[in-house]
Amino acid sequence: MADKTIIPPTNVDQVEPQPTTTAASSALPWWTGLGAEASHAASVEKAMSLRQALGAYPKAVFWSCAISLVIIMDGYDTALIGSFFAYPAFQQRFGIPTGPDTFQVQAKWQTALGLASTLGSIVGIFVSGVLTERYGHKRVLLGAMAWLVACVFIIFFAPSVGVLFAGELLCGLAWGMFATMGSAYASEVAPVALRAYLETCVVVCWGLGQLVANSILDSLNTRKDQWAWRIPVAVQWAWPVLIVPLVVFCPESPWWLVRQGRLQEAEHSFKRLSSATPSEAQAAIALMVETTELERSLSEGDSYRDCFRGGDLWRTEISCIAWASQAFLGFAIVSYAVYFYEMAGLPTTAAYKMSLGQSGLHLVCNGLSVIVGNRHGRRPIYIWGALFMSCMMFLIGFLALARQTPAIGYASSALFLVWFCAYEMTVGPASFVIVGETSSTKLRSKTIALARNAYNLANIVSLTVAPYCLNPTEGNWKGKTAFLAAGFGLLTAFWAYFRLPECKGRTYEELDLLFNQNLRAWEFASYQVNPEQHIEAKTMAEHNE
Repeated sequence: MADKTIIPPTNVDQVEPQPTTTAASSALPWWTGLGAEASHAASVEKAMSLRQALGAYPKAVFWSCAISLVIIMDGYDTALIGSFFAYPAFQQRFGIPTGPDTFQVQAKWQTALGLASTLGSIVGIFVSGVLTERYGHKRVLLGAMAWLVACVFIIFFAPSVGVLFAGELLCGLAWGMFATMGSAYASEVAPVALRAYLETCVVVCWGLGQLVANSILDSLNTRKDQWAWRIPVAVQWAWPVLIVPLVVFCPESPWWLVRQGRLQEAEHSFKRLSSATPSEAQAAIALMVETTELERSLSEGDSYRDCFRGGDLWRTEISCIAWASQAFLGFAIVSYAVYFYEMAGLPTTAAYKMSLGQSGLHLVCNGLSVIVGNRHGRRPIYIWGALFMSCMMFLIGFLALARQTPAIGYASSALFLVWFCAYEMTVGPASFVIVGETSSTKLRSKTIALARNAYNLANIVSLTVAPYCLNPTEGNWKGKTAFLAAGFGLLTAFWAYFRLPECKGRTYEELDLLFNQNLRAWEFASYQVNPEQHIEAKTMAEHNE
């Protein structure tokens, strides 16, 4: 690897060897001649075991988990608004009379409220992709939480369903930022050995938000006053009180600081995230600079448009489909799980308890997924997980063709829980890991934003189609809706076999080189990257310019 003194560039043409007498090089004397140390740092990171990584990066684990706590708020809201439609107090406040002492929220407002936060999230995610790269993770995160605290007041004091919709829409801007922040930060502070664990922590936090929401809703569903729905809304003010102090003191991502040319700050941040010696920290930052310069030599810009150019197009495709598949694998059923249980014949109280049990299974299975993923890799568990879940959905669909009895209903519900456990052990958490490590460091915030919005768009389709499939007054497919999900599962497995590479155990520099080698997806796992390929790739890129 070439030894260079790097001046923080705005584009690749500015990266030239500089005399050691300049002010810039005297400000960064440690960089000169660290090419070999950067290569050694990459080798050490790849060879690091889990125990060694935990010993070397305990603070990175803590701060990554602290940032991931913001995902609790997104998971909490996802479980909240849909359950309010069954609350008598909520129906009376925002619905219309349908009989003596009975009220119902109009269908158009149910649809609008169900999609409000998702629509807001789409905008928030795109904005987050731009702001994070400009201002850093910490500033954007603190600004989003301040925005959320203000907008929750709109929901809490909403005098009409229209104002409630506006509040949900505005809160969605912050929830969208939260949805991408945990994955982006974890992928940038974690070494190779810890990436899957810290990305899975993001999924666990989302499930924790669902569990808290379902627990609160279950404890308040017998109340008839306005506090039945106001208390769950007010709980959203508690999260920032717990999280903001942690965010204020957490170190900024050293990768982001390197991309900004603030190398001394990046070195200081890396020391706060690890137990590295000064020389080890300098070598680690040297590797980050070298990786960043490699990416700049292989592609020109860092805009959303650049996510669809060259090797980054494949990386964007993988990220978007990996996340969108989460909605399609359980198409129309997962979003209305409680309603599905009722359509299968379970009593309403049993359906709510089943939903609460799902939240508990979410946490347990996510923990098991780390063991499975690190033993078998991302690609195998994604492909086999999609195939297994497709089989479960086919069984649910065939049961729906039989004469419906209580036993058939409970059998369908049991199969759905098996499907759910498989999802939370394979594709569910694996998608977060895949998105976090597949994207290039330069385009990470924007690639994650595109991927999360691909999921949101898929979820909107699922939420819109589901009532027409499940509802007895519409399609009345009930359990036969599972055939749709089964078909999507087969398509996902087919795509993954040909397009999803194995990125386990690879440094970001290696991934940059692999995605520019014109390899087939199944060749990634066995391909050996030579250090000389860095120079060859850079020389070729400069020649093409």
